[in-house]
Amino acid sequence: MTSTESSAVQVAHTAIEQDVFCQSCGYDLRGLTGDRCPECGADISGVHTLVTRIPWVYRHEIGRVRAYCQTLWLVMFCQRKFGEEMARSVSWEDAQRFRWVTVGFLTVSILAAVVAAYLNVPSNPFQGELANQSYMAIWPACGCYLIILLFLIVATAIPSYFFHPRDVPVIQQNRAVALSYYACGPLVLLGVSCLSLAIALLPKIGESMLGVPFTFAAVGLPIGAVVPWWLDLIHLCRRLLPQRPGRAIALALLVPILWISSGAALLLGIWFVGLFIVVVANSFV
Repeated sequence: MTSTESSAVQVAHTAIEQDVFCQSCGYDLRGLTGDRCPECGADISGVHTLVTRIPWVYRHEIGRVRAYCQTLWLVMFCQRKFGEEMARSVSWEDAQRFRWVTVGFLTVSILAAVVAAYLNVPSNPFQGELANQSYMAIWPACGCYLIILLFLIVATAIPSYFFHPRDVPVIQQNRAVALSYYACGPLVLLGVSCLSLAIALLPKIGESMLGVPFTFAAVGLPIGAVVPWWLDLIHLCRRLLPQRPGRAIALALLVPILWISSGAALLLGIWFVGLFIVVVANSFV
């Protein structure tokens, strides 16, 4: 193929009709038909296709586990390719399902760790006063579990508010918000950490050398989950909304504060609700 023919192939695409930005330099690609960014020369052929490349969308064909893992890899390590999804329709419903699967796996993993810790208590909970104490301890545990579940729901929704500046076209806002929900994928590592803790607490494993790697995983993976989640959100905001760099800065500074504030609010809220229930219950005695 000659250089003339190659150039003809490159300009065969339909002109980009919306504000889509180069994932390498942030140049506005609106109106372009070629495969290269005129500013930095990066390959932009991915923005011309109308077919989504998010594996999670094809979970019914390739399997849910495989689709989830491939999407997690795309979000964490191929953000340039993932950012090009702003050039085509993004399913908000699929993004929400990905988010709920992540939250569901994490909450089940936390429950497994709590149950393992409860069963690991060196006492018989079915004898005399110990039975009553163990029974009463279930209620605070249920309250804590509810707080964790509500916190995860709130925490995975908070970052989306930084992805829809009012001065950006609505269609771009909707796509950025939907894509932001995929960024919670690294939290699955926190679920793996909880499962590792549950395994490490099992008597036969915890007392042997087999418990060492699970213990390290339980301690180290939480940091490897929350920090990548935060960093992915920052990088994704910068890529999806390069015309609004202040959004990424605001997200980096405010999201951790909002996470901490929402967690504290939930703790206080559950505490006041529990206190109210106790007061009402005692009033009937």
